[in-house]
Amino acid sequence: MDVNKSVEKRHYLLIKNWTLFIFTISSFLFLRILYSIHSEKISGELLRAQNYSFLVVIPWFLVYGKILIHPEILYGYPDLKRRDIETLNQININDHVWIFDSIRVSNLKDSKVSDNIEKRVLPYISDIENFVNKEHPFRNTKFSFPDFAKAINIPKCHIYYIFKYHAIVTFEEYKNYCKIKDALKLIDEGYLNTLTLEELSIKVGFSSYNLFSTSFKKLTKLAPKEYLNRQNNLKLQNSGIIVFN
Repeated sequence: MDVNKSVEKRHYLLIKNWTLFIFTISSFLFLRILYSIHSEKISGELLRAQNYSFLVVIPWFLVYGKILIHPEILYGYPDLKRRDIETLNQININDHVWIFDSIRVSNLKDSKVSDNIEKRVLPYISDIENFVNKEHPFRNTKFSFPDFAKAINIPKCHIYYIFKYHAIVTFEEYKNYCKIKDALKLIDEGYLNTLTLEELSIKVGFSSYNLFSTSFKKLTKLAPKEYLNRQNNLKLQNSGIIVFN
């Protein structure tokens, strides 16, 4: 994931938009000066156009107001990068699920909505992650893609786009991934002190223990029982008890 490239592109577009904005204001003021000169020539009265001088002040109020509201133009790349990193830190970026780089869309249908979605990628992913972490929707085996879109109030086509271009997994793979993360959290909280691995697999939303075991090993590189044995050994070692294998 190259966050820097994505931020650099956004910074370039930001400066470009600011340049166009200031150019527009400056053009307006230039036309205002030409109008003043023209008015003075026709009327023969110097500074006659100063009666409309308030028109010069208003555009600059807009410029300074916009700078105060959006200070990225003053602080540039460092401030924009800091903002994006703060947003990324709200998402578990170490999970290697999401791709934040700029992408090239070749599909005609996707390209029509690309501009609208690309500027909202971070908020969308943040909404997805926050909803999953708080509500654990995938514990419900019947929770579908349409249900997911409705629950987080994001159009289905937008979520489809996000998983197609900004995720390294499909939606179904993401569901299994989230279930295993949920299972690992429950294990840390002591869920297996009184219940079994089979019950845990049902709890997090798997229809079979075999699928749970396969998905678990894919994420942790260990089978569930191997993972538990390792965790138990680590606890014993941390408590000062020597473990002999």
